[in-house]
Amino acid sequence: MIFVRRLQETERWELKQLARREVGRVSERIRMILLSSRGYPIPEIATIFECDEATVRSWIERFEAEGVAGLRDRPRSGRPRKADAVAREQIRFDLEQGPAKQGYLFGYWTLVTLSHHLVGRCGLILSRTTLRRTVLDLDFRWRRPRHDLPTDPAAATIMWQLCHQLLHLPTEAVVLALDECDVHLLPVLRAMWMPRGKQIRIPTPGSNRKRTVFGALDLASGRWLYQVTVRKRSIEFLAFLEHLIAACPECPLVLILDNASIHKAKCVQVWLTEHPQVQLLYLPAYSGHKHNPVEKVWWRLKDRIAADRLHGSIDALIEGVHEFFGSFTRDEALRLAA
Repeated sequence: MIFVRRLQETERWELKQLARREVGRVSERIRMILLSSRGYPIPEIATIFECDEATVRSWIERFEAEGVAGLRDRPRSGRPRKADAVAREQIRFDLEQGPAKQGYLFGYWTLVTLSHHLVGRCGLILSRTTLRRTVLDLDFRWRRPRHDLPTDPAAATIMWQLCHQLLHLPTEAVVLALDECDVHLLPVLRAMWMPRGKQIRIPTPGSNRKRTVFGALDLASGRWLYQVTVRKRSIEFLAFLEHLIAACPECPLVLILDNASIHKAKCVQVWLTEHPQVQLLYLPAYSGHKHNPVEKVWWRLKDRIAADRLHGSIDALIEGVHEFFGSFTRDEALRLAA
């Protein structure tokens, strides 16, 4: 078994300091020597650095013959590979930390900014192609992030209370999940198949227009009730509640909905005192997208009528809304709500 010669304490300390200052392969070779001095066998060192045993053996022999100078690169033809194991770990660390924690003003890395950072902070010079290949090899992908909504600290308690209320409702009560959404004349962009090297362009209107759709889903039967309005205010919300009462006469109505301001306006509270057969159960704050099944209905609606498609007018768009709900079966609604 081959091990490096016994190192003096001062020599070991100098090697540790040098390993921190050096970047890339030289730092890696110094760490091979330090591991060998601690009794690590060559096969184990080769496994740690993902190289051949012969490579570890040759660097130990070079160190024995020439000292630290023997661990540095010798002049050779061609460009040496830059993104070695140590460099890859540095790139992984920087990608995971993000530029803000490195003291930069911008919030995300591009290949250009990451390349400049590696040169300035680490002295690591990589071509754009090598850096991109390394980032992909590290299993990072260029994707769009999504917003992370706050969490209501009382969410669990509110959900338990809501479930308790639902379990103790009268048998004749009708439970509806209620929500509203805006449909825009501006098309919704969704991923689609297109020829390689060609990006399909979706035409846009000269000016955007929108309408609001109020919807309620019967969680027991799958019945769907909706109204299209020009605006989204508490007045329109109350008009939709009247529509629900007319559709479910002589039945207690229990509506599960989010904490939007139009749902809690003073005029709504006054209206509720005048209509005791209607009860509103509010979901935890910021959780409607998780717990309200009507959100899935909106996603399906926009996917079918507005994704990657420009309607000729707002009236044509609303006609598409009516056509969609005209074929929206109760079984489909219950599958979405599941």
